[in-house]
Amino acid sequence: MCKHAPTALRRLYRLRTIQFVQLAWYSSEEEIVVGSTLDALRERVAGADDHGVVWRVPNGHQPTAEEAAGRLAFLRKHRISPYAFPPDSPQPRLSIERVWLDDTDVQVLISNLNSDLHSRYPEPGALVFSLESADIQDGVGLLLMATLDDEPVGCGAFRVIDERPGSAEIKRLYVTLAGRGKKIGSALLTELERRAAGIDRFALEFGPRQPEAQTMFESAGYVVCDPWGPFVGKDFSICMEKLRPTH
Repeated sequence: MCKHAPTALRRLYRLRTIQFVQLAWYSSEEEIVVGSTLDALRERVAGADDHGVVWRVPNGHQPTAEEAAGRLAFLRKHRISPYAFPPDSPQPRLSIERVWLDDTDVQVLISNLNSDLHSRYPEPGALVFSLESADIQDGVGLLLMATLDDEPVGCGAFRVIDERPGSAEIKRLYVTLAGRGKKIGSALLTELERRAAGIDRFALEFGPRQPEAQTMFESAGYVVCDPWGPFVGKDFSICMEKLRPTH
């Protein structure tokens, strides 16, 4: 659907897409299997030695080997979540889709994020954040929103860093209280990295009063790095980076 379509129409399209999904299953010993129900998948994979991983995909989407391997790795690292789960532990319906800044749901999420940050860092000038429409155009960046059983529960974006080719900044990563404890933040981060074609270095910034964010980033392989751009000299900025593995 065109990004310029009215928000209400795009939301209806998104909800219909979320509703009509299939399930994919994969293990390191088998090929990817796509089925309409969990029972159908269980029948097809009953003889597999490895129970593998299940996740939801839009109708007509055939997962790639890289995508499937990523879901299996996510399950093994983070255990059961709506993003990746074993066949015997069905989870709520999670969808992570591209959205635009005029989307009403993502506007609410970003507003909640801003309120949370202002409550943690009330000092004047402590916060530096922004995300413009130009930052998420094709070839420049991407904004994703996570919905759990059709309820918006998180968002996140990346934009390329102009002064450093091959680098992108992770921005506006947020999960609502209702979505926390389900590894949705890690899932959003994983999807942003996966969809950032041509990027070999990811960077991000957060503050010392967000220990849960630091734990998540460290678990994802990020390490502290020198600040850049607007974060240089900022007392409440911790900058981290992650290099994409080379094969």
